[in-house]
Amino acid sequence: MADREELERILESIDEADASLAQALDARARAVRALTQLEEREPDAYFRVPRDEDYVARARERVKDFPATGVEPVLREVLGVCASLTAPRVIAYLGEPGGFAHLAARTHFGRASSFHGYEDVATLLEDVQKERASFGVLPLETSSDGAVTATLLGLAGADARICAERTVTTSYHLLSGTGNATDVEKVYGTRAALAACARFLARELPRATVIDVPSGEMAAELVREDHGAAVVGTEMLVELFGLRMARERIEDRTHVETRYAVVSDELPSRSGKDHTVIAMAVHDAPGALYESLKPFAARDVNLTKLESRPTPQWRYLFFVEMDGHVTDRPILTALEELRGISRYVKVLGSYPV
Repeated sequence: MADREELERILESIDEADASLAQALDARARAVRALTQLEEREPDAYFRVPRDEDYVARARERVKDFPATGVEPVLREVLGVCASLTAPRVIAYLGEPGGFAHLAARTHFGRASSFHGYEDVATLLEDVQKERASFGVLPLETSSDGAVTATLLGLAGADARICAERTVTTSYHLLSGTGNATDVEKVYGTRAALAACARFLARELPRATVIDVPSGEMAAELVREDHGAAVVGTEMLVELFGLRMARERIEDRTHVETRYAVVSDELPSRSGKDHTVIAMAVHDAPGALYESLKPFAARDVNLTKLESRPTPQWRYLFFVEMDGHVTDRPILTALEELRGISRYVKVLGSYPV
């Protein structure tokens, strides 16, 4: 009897918590609409509105019993839905539907946004600059192959700026219509996906025919109509094409990660824990690169990354990453000095981390 009474109390507590959660969601939706109306009434006024990252950080600090790792996924969905209440939020990503850039974009912005894939960096950045897309998501660096040159050079020639970044683990899965790996006679996938899982396929599915196709989207479409087939792809293909997970994390090399740059037409304000990325071109003279780095060392600015990429006529652009925000006085004055001794300096992004 006592156990039944305790169970009823627990279930009542859960119901009360759910009711409070629903009320809080309604209150947030009303507040977002009110904020939008205020901004529309005073379009020229300056409003210091917290960033999504601020909301996530505050929520992490406030929870006690709820797992801290679960706060961001839940809150990102809420933030995405609230943003869509006032205006559709269009997110541009580089690559095909269901790919890793799409996964990074969906993870960062939540399901409520509208997502569009792009085939090239230049078109994506142009649409962000012209506000045909609210944000863009592009690969910046992989832990296996280093920086993505097309993204770096694209940002150097565009007005869009990095406003955030998102790291995604490159995990491939074996997906099928049945979710049963023993039924698989054919395995579809892109060349990159199949290569990343070659040892697994040879070991676990030695009799299956491996078929290279141009896109994961095409592979998923083929598998959806063939119960004897499977696709090597991301977890998003389950959601987009109604497939089932047959085997998880089948990549041969584990713990490969990709940093994705989230770009917009504005730089975020200083948060106190930020990261800045610049591009620069130095004069063709002995010691020029050394002299260009001295302004940062003199002000104790921590440079976290330096690399170069060739441009036409074999002139090189250097890409430098550092701790801090572009408005921090040490970085601000270092950049002023750098502009006086370099051929070219451009801030590609400055954002909270």
